[in-house]
Amino acid sequence: MPPKALPEEVKIRPATLADVATLTELGVRTFRDTFAADNTPQNMDAFIASHYGLEFQGAELRDPRKHYLLAELSGAPAGFALLCDGVTEPSVRAERPLNLTRLYVDQPFLGARVGAALMRRCIEEGRRRGNDVLWLGVWEHNTRARAFYARWGFSEVGETRFLMGDDPQRDLVLTLAI
Repeated sequence: MPPKALPEEVKIRPATLADVATLTELGVRTFRDTFAADNTPQNMDAFIASHYGLEFQGAELRDPRKHYLLAELSGAPAGFALLCDGVTEPSVRAERPLNLTRLYVDQPFLGARVGAALMRRCIEEGRRRGNDVLWLGVWEHNTRARAFYARWGFSEVGETRFLMGDDPQRDLVLTLAI
């Protein structure tokens, strides 16, 4: 009997300006998939208009403090993460914190270990850069994401406000010593 085929490896690479359209489309789609059921269409549209678009993602890709990672599986974009140096929250206690601003996996790839591959790479990037803490904000009602971060060992250290359109929402601030 032949051995079982191993699942294809998730490939993670730094995104470039050539990926701006892919990141924009993937960002809009994954954000809507994650939050549309719990927010008004008006607030979703307002947030997306202010945080996603070719110009917006292009500016982020050119910003030396920001580092996009693009996950691919079977040659298709499957998810992404955005790391940001130089921003923090008062509850984050670190000498060199690194903000995990975004980590999203496209719905067809949920359960394919794309999120785990992205998280592993984010931690590696933080260590490589000399950061001591990886931190993020997660919506208090996003139970799937909160469970994911708990499995990685993140701890709640505070809270912050996240403005979804005109709706102020409570985000939990989580940290992981790296």
